[in-house]
Amino acid sequence: MSLERLAPVREEARELASRFAADGYRIYLVGGIVRDAMLGLRLDAAFDLDLTTDAQPPAVKSILDGWADTLWTQGERFGTIGARRGNRRIEITTHRTERYQPGSRKPDVVFADAIEADLSRRDFTINAMAVELPDGELVDPFGGVADLADRRLRTPLDPEATFSDDPLRMLRAARFLAQFELAAEAPLVAAMVAMADRLAIVAHERIGDELDRLLALPDPRPGFELLFNTGLAERVLGPVADTATALDRLNRVGDDPITRLAVLLADAGTPNDVGSSLSERRATTAVSRAVAAVLTAAGKAVEQPPRTLPDLRRWVVDAGGYVDQSVEVASALGEMVSLAADVADLLEAEPDLCGPPVLDGQEIMALLGLEPGPEVGAAVDELRRHRFDTGPLTPDEARAHLLKRFSG
Repeated sequence: MSLERLAPVREEARELASRFAADGYRIYLVGGIVRDAMLGLRLDAAFDLDLTTDAQPPAVKSILDGWADTLWTQGERFGTIGARRGNRRIEITTHRTERYQPGSRKPDVVFADAIEADLSRRDFTINAMAVELPDGELVDPFGGVADLADRRLRTPLDPEATFSDDPLRMLRAARFLAQFELAAEAPLVAAMVAMADRLAIVAHERIGDELDRLLALPDPRPGFELLFNTGLAERVLGPVADTATALDRLNRVGDDPITRLAVLLADAGTPNDVGSSLSERRATTAVSRAVAAVLTAAGKAVEQPPRTLPDLRRWVVDAGGYVDQSVEVASALGEMVSLAADVADLLEAEPDLCGPPVLDGQEIMALLGLEPGPEVGAAVDELRRHRFDTGPLTPDEARAHLLKRFSG
């Protein structure tokens, strides 16, 4: 493991580091970029600069004045000054420690003079490393490099102290464990079990964001195993009756987050119950509705497999924009051997199936001499039924059928 991958970052930050040094301050690169460099991961050209310094916010603003193109100070009371220079986004935070008081959703922040004090309050040792800019060495007081090499997930301080500082870190533990194929140390797991109730003080939006990140990983299963084993999953997802089955199903679907969430919650109640439970935990309306819709369609496919072409057409249309996810979930819930192929063949043969109806309401009213009302709905439903039973219709065929069906 080496810092060679950070050479372009050091060079880009050289002028900024010189400005801090000229005023008697030190500045360090911190965060995931240091961890990823130690892992040998590729540096994304659009990286953000996450920096920490012994300069307090007024001094940071003074140093950035005339150098940064844009400055923002919304996080100043927490010690963070944001800036942009060219296309690069920069956040500079004064060395600090922070702690959540019981029942509080906002931390108390205390500025510190030493980088080691700042790193001690980071979430995990693999993230508690810093590189002094522009040409300084790695600062690794808690053995983050060794833990990366040994694939070990630890906290810099006692895990209960670290999780007390910010209980969301318990969810981040699940994500990092899955993302970097780490093993959680026993004290960390024990602290998660003991402190699961503390997650209640964390804003639902932060929990949702962390869950989204876990769901987006190539293989989120190890993270969810940790959440189930520690009791945190119920606080995030709601009750799951059979966690072993839920995790097995997770292995059988692809990487779509809605699909993954649906298979995890497939046995957690009716689709409406699941949607309501997600909403109570402040999932977005779009996510709650999508998961409920996918579970509804998948459940119908498992309980009453669409064996005839008309039934398959109805199922695909009812699944709507979630047909792909519904196929995956149904296949994970039951032995739906041919469903995916049957749906693919149908949509290739009838690409108009999920498109607009061949006649809209205005055309139907004009054809049948109707005013807006239930009769128009009945005609729309009849045309839809006929389309399912017979296949694609031309406008003339649709008109002829409606005239025959509703004449007299």
